[in-house]
Amino acid sequence: MKNIVMLLFTLILPYSLNAQVINDSVIYQQNQRILQFLESSKISTQIFLGYRYYEEGNGNFNEFAVKRGYITFDKSLNKYLSGRIAPDLTIDKEGDGEGDLEMRLKYCYVEIKDEGSYSVFTSPKLLIGEVPTPFIDFEEKINAYRVVASQYLDDMKIFSSADFGVTTSVLLGGKVDEGYQKSVSNTYPGKFGSIAVGVFNGGGYHALEYNNNKTLQWRLSIRPMPERLPGLQFSYAGVHGKGNTALYPDWDTHTGFLSYESRRLILTGQLFRSLGNYEGSLADSLGNSYTARGFNAFLELKFLQNRFSLFGAYGLMRYTDFTGVDIEKTREIIGLAYHIYKRNKFVIDLNRSVTNGKCKGVVEFMFELAL
Repeated sequence: MKNIVMLLFTLILPYSLNAQVINDSVIYQQNQRILQFLESSKISTQIFLGYRYYEEGNGNFNEFAVKRGYITFDKSLNKYLSGRIAPDLTIDKEGDGEGDLEMRLKYCYVEIKDEGSYSVFTSPKLLIGEVPTPFIDFEEKINAYRVVASQYLDDMKIFSSADFGVTTSVLLGGKVDEGYQKSVSNTYPGKFGSIAVGVFNGGGYHALEYNNNKTLQWRLSIRPMPERLPGLQFSYAGVHGKGNTALYPDWDTHTGFLSYESRRLILTGQLFRSLGNYEGSLADSLGNSYTARGFNAFLELKFLQNRFSLFGAYGLMRYTDFTGVDIEKTREIIGLAYHIYKRNKFVIDLNRSVTNGKCKGVVEFMFELAL
């Protein structure tokens, strides 16, 4: 009996060891593939959370809040091709799920890019899918206080920050000085500016398409003195299309935008005129669009080794509705920020919106966490 057991053991052991070697090899190969995948992938988060006290109508309210949350997944296949998915967490303000944190997609696109130069054009890029729109994406890289409020034309429902479509951008004349890129900004670093053009559904990233129209959006930015004043840019942006309703209301927006960025000062000024808007809500019941005009200004001053910022904004928009009533909306923001590390900061701000004398004021204590 002992001889039989030893014989079986002698016969089985080599197969067992060989199976273990094969199994370990498979696991090793799987781990290598996972590591290779992770090396060309990036996951980041951006969360706006804190405490708010606000007055609306005749009531006073206060709450702990998660204003917004983004989780971004980036994957590079090679130096030319990559993809991005960015779910967006926000508060559901209507329907059966009112008050719930809901998740929707803010971005979901394929990016094709080339870091080469072709005559005056540098680093051409093409985005396809659910993509950022040309102007709001540019402005968000300058005004870093999305934790407080949307960019002005986004907040006024003139533009949407993202939409379904295709957009392309290119830098002009190579890139600005590397010292400026490292100490101030490396987004859209074209030496003489940049161009972005896109075609979109028009209703924004959080809406269904309610007509067959497609909208054309564009932005042209010029950096007139790249050597002496690299932070100074003049931009012209606009939209031509229809609002997102079955009535096809006109939507034609034009805005001029001045911006200046340095290590201690950021300043923007904007004038705009808009016939209609992307939602189609700036129109009467027959689809006749109103013309809105206005301006917005933003200022940020950094001090104490750039660890603190004092910032403020003021915007105004006027239009006349179909009943002949003049509508005036103003938005006033003032705040103080403490920069913890990179984009992470603590913000105290007062945000007041007034529509024909009706005021909504908000005092916030917010954290922006970017991991």
